[in-house]
Amino acid sequence: MTKRLSIDAALVVKNVAGLRHSILDAFEEDDTISLDLVDDQAVDLCGLQLIESARRHARAVGKTLVLERPAAGFRSVLDAAGFLRDAPSDDLQFWFHDTSPQ
Repeated sequence: MTKRLSIDAALVVKNVAGLRHSILDAFEEDDTISLDLVDDQAVDLCGLQLIESARRHARAVGKTLVLERPAAGFRSVLDAAGFLRDAPSDDLQFWFHDTSPQ
């Protein structure tokens, strides 16, 4: 079963601590978490790092983190932060639900 976690707060440094707790709590309830992000959600480097850290943590403990829909609105921040430079196909699949680096 998948736990859907709606996140409507901006994914920015001032919200990261609370969002981290929400994600960790969700993993206590289920092995797969689907993050439901808002289409025009504000995001900064800390927000991206939170999501990537949660994804790596999930993988390390045998759980799964997915995005409900592609994070196309995050592309410029992902690119500026270096997340897309030589990104493997599984990273592109995670962020954009596609493996081609457009």
